[in-house]
Amino acid sequence: MKIIIITQEDAFVVPKNIEKITRLKGVEILKVVDIDSDYSLVNKKSYFIKGFGIFQTVKMGIKVASAKALNILDSLTQYKLDIVPKSLKAVSNRYNISFEQIKNPNDPKFLEQIKSLEPDLIVSYSAPVVFKKALLEIPKHGCINLHCSLLPHYAGVMPSFWTLYKKEKYTGATVHYMDSKIDNGKILNQKKIDIANDETMFSLILKSKEIGGNLMCETIQGIQNSNLNIKENLVENGSYFTWPTVEQFQEFTKNGGRLI
Repeated sequence: MKIIIITQEDAFVVPKNIEKITRLKGVEILKVVDIDSDYSLVNKKSYFIKGFGIFQTVKMGIKVASAKALNILDSLTQYKLDIVPKSLKAVSNRYNISFEQIKNPNDPKFLEQIKSLEPDLIVSYSAPVVFKKALLEIPKHGCINLHCSLLPHYAGVMPSFWTLYKKEKYTGATVHYMDSKIDNGKILNQKKIDIANDETMFSLILKSKEIGGNLMCETIQGIQNSNLNIKENLVENGSYFTWPTVEQFQEFTKNGGRLI
């Protein structure tokens, strides 16, 4: 099965999840695509500073800087340190996968390029752009996405923040088919995830993406074996959230919530 991965930059879990896919039998990753859009989390630094304050944002920045330093060290030693890659480019380089950073996956030139690769499946890890019909129809088995909530609940943006903001006791990870609406397609796999009393937004993101990465591998194998338990995504019974306001971030921290 030939796969293209379309996602946004992540220094912590997505590279590890891509690495897991490389170990699946009968799977070839043709390309890893980083969408560098205005809606990518890495481009929201000022937004987080205003919402969470300098101290919390700097702590997060130190984590990211440390990850970048490990990437450089690992590449200088020709990957002999056996460090889990800490960026999309690092994991692509390690496994000799084509890597590209783009703004818009719906661009006609990009679509022609993807068509020429003839992928069986496109895998998204919370890609920050809606896939339009022309892109959705390219792969033989469609496009699937990991969303870190228990769909149809907490669809949309930043589910890890919203579940903590609403003081939920659990959340989830869901792999679903993609269509031209956000988090709207049929559900292929999902798992409930308990939220700890001391959970931070960062720890919950790590937990849900890690579990979601395992679900993604199970789902890919299910597609390979034609062994899927597809469920309707009853969006009318769920909930949808957009970007939090700075005031909501501030309210979250005032009530004891933490970014990291």
